[in-house]
Amino acid sequence: MPRRRITQADVAAMAGVSQATVSFVLNDSNPSGVRISEETRQRVRDAIRITGYSANPAAQRLAGGLTQILGVFTYESTFPQGGRDFYGPFLVGIEHAAEKLGVDILLFTSARVEDGRRRLTRDGWQRLGIADGCLLLGQHEDRGELQHLLDTNYPFVFIGKRGSDGGRLPYVGVDYVAATARQVDRLAALGHTRIGYVGSRGTDQPTLDRVEGYRATMKRHGLTVRFVELDDVAATAAEVADQRLTAVLVAPENSPEELADELERRGLRVPDDISVLLLGQPLHPRPGGRRWSGFSIPREEMGARALHLLSRLVAADTGRPARRDAPQVPDDELRQLLGCVDVDAETLAPPPA
Repeated sequence: MPRRRITQADVAAMAGVSQATVSFVLNDSNPSGVRISEETRQRVRDAIRITGYSANPAAQRLAGGLTQILGVFTYESTFPQGGRDFYGPFLVGIEHAAEKLGVDILLFTSARVEDGRRRLTRDGWQRLGIADGCLLLGQHEDRGELQHLLDTNYPFVFIGKRGSDGGRLPYVGVDYVAATARQVDRLAALGHTRIGYVGSRGTDQPTLDRVEGYRATMKRHGLTVRFVELDDVAATAAEVADQRLTAVLVAPENSPEELADELERRGLRVPDDISVLLLGQPLHPRPGGRRWSGFSIPREEMGARALHLLSRLVAADTGRPARRDAPQVPDDELRQLLGCVDVDAETLAPPPA
């Protein structure tokens, strides 16, 4: 028969103290008017070690203590399927940071993916209380949910740049504006003047930043902005050819391999006739596919930095009166943008003579 769960009452009985004293020792607290000697605290610690008692995380959270558990919630499916592993590097960075910080990671997976996305509030907010704070990542967040987290002072950090009313939302993202601008500079330095941007101009933050970097840098070089809307691959390639572009910038979600294949079927060799720069790593790399020039996103570092920021927010959580004297995180550190690394590979060359 499995033995029953050890309770605080068992620890209190072994140490010869009250359950309240056990709770105070577990939370390392010094309540007003109560004095607990170091000898008593040691007896409680010994009893915890001997009995193997572990606090109920949810109860410890409700009591105002810290569980040393940090959550991770993704708005889309997390684990790779069919070779897709976009979130993998983020999780690797999170794991390494958690090991250094000495905290456990809880992946929230009970919310089903419906219409390509999850919702934090599917089963109410109570589940988040198991963790001291939570990392959020994904492309289909609910702004109302994020605002609720801000209003209730629940510690969280978004992996990826996000805006919010009042600019209060903490995040660790990448500087797509500067990275995209550098790609235009690289092309202009080689002599390209007919540089296009391929892709839908959506309202997601990465797209907005890429378009801003492209548009501003083309203007700085005195070049004409040339957008090619992403339709089916054949129509997109035809538009690139019709505009006589010598280089294009392509977001990784916009089927770069298929686009390059179609361009070459039309007699435009990559990169001899047309350079293709990828604005981030390919989401679905083709085995034996092209080695793309462009820039890469430091996803592992993003995950690690986000967890470190979250741990600081938990330590400074003003939602707990006992933590009001904790050091606060400066505003300029709540929103961090990391630099991207330029990649020199096979798809960049000077324009044809």
